[in-house]
Amino acid sequence: MEKSAFFESFHYVPAAGWTRTAFSVLRAGKVAAARDYRIERAFHPGQDILYCVSGRGHVETLGQRLDIRPNQLVWMANEAPHVHSADPADPWTLLWFRLDGPDPAILRRKLFGEGMPRAAFIEAASPAPWFERLFAALRRRDAGLDLRLNQLVAEFLLMVDRAVNGAGNDDLPKPLASALDAMRAEPGFAWTAADLAGITGLGASQMRRLFQKHLRTSPHQWLMRERLMQAQSMLVQGEQPLAEVAEACGFCDVYHFGREFKRSVGISPAAWRRSEQSAAPGR
Repeated sequence: MEKSAFFESFHYVPAAGWTRTAFSVLRAGKVAAARDYRIERAFHPGQDILYCVSGRGHVETLGQRLDIRPNQLVWMANEAPHVHSADPADPWTLLWFRLDGPDPAILRRKLFGEGMPRAAFIEAASPAPWFERLFAALRRRDAGLDLRLNQLVAEFLLMVDRAVNGAGNDDLPKPLASALDAMRAEPGFAWTAADLAGITGLGASQMRRLFQKHLRTSPHQWLMRERLMQAQSMLVQGEQPLAEVAEACGFCDVYHFGREFKRSVGISPAAWRRSEQSAAPGR
């Protein structure tokens, strides 16, 4: 019976406690799958990420079955039941790695939202060179490998984000880019659906789809983050009462401001201001 050929196979054990605070790679490799190649698990630590070099295969994850072809990458949700198998008629060759860290599933949702965890790459932007650098780092096992793997994971995430979403406002649809520019310029404004329609010419449902597709968030959630960042600037740059900061940044009242700030930042606006100002030079 034909067997799968493992051209590269690496294992790594991060320093004790490392994956509680940073990301690492536990396994990685390159495999030319046999026709009967199939992996099925109820769950597994980390997240397995596969890039198809040639051939075809199938992945079942998050209740979806995905057909994977060359130059496509799929991110498997290892916290749930998952399967990946080669197409018997044209078995795939894979580059793959297992990511682990504080909560790698959050990274998957950040990149793909609620959509299929799959990305397609053009030939010029293939992640294959990145895998070669990963393999080289795992092969050398230098003293600083934990830091190096964390850096490589960050580079990988940016690369996938570019494949899924494009890079920056210049790559966004013009209506969405226009909406972002306007909202960023005046985050304290109410910004109703009618206001955005006046700028973009699109209805509320169309805008929601654009935000979800390209930013993996809703207009409301995106604007809330902009308001919180404006509020932080105001808190450290002046002595305005919290009620004035809340009003200037578009919050209903100081209680709404305090609730949203603590939910996102972890402490109240007043406590955050005291902490930041006590650390400022000259104070």
